[in-house]
Amino acid sequence: MVLASRDHARRGLDDGFIMANLGKRAPLARMANGDRLLVYSPKTSYPDGDRFQAIAIVGVVTGTEPRPSAVITGGLRRRAEMREIDPLPLERIRDHLPTSRIRFGFFELPSEHAKTIWELVPAP
Repeated sequence: MVLASRDHARRGLDDGFIMANLGKRAPLARMANGDRLLVYSPKTSYPDGDRFQAIAIVGVVTGTEPRPSAVITGGLRRRAEMREIDPLPLERIRDHLPTSRIRFGFFELPSEHAKTIWELVPAP
């Protein structure tokens, strides 16, 4: 699970990448090629956007290692195939999302929760 405002998360759609924690290496290094990604966006834009509170971008990691980012100087990103979906609002996923961890930029969901959320994601 990656947390990012919707506008920040959309940056990776066309260029095929994911960033986490403003380009920090650690979360990207924990990802493996083939890992599925859910991007939860608390706001439409950062820092003053409207409340959004939904998953609207999903994808899969395709890169083997973090690479320098053109978006944030000194930041890193990782190749990923990302796509936008109809938003899955917090109300639909709350029971499967550790809301106490939503303030962190990246965390791994327990497999049973991830599976349940992915079942709500429409096929491409």
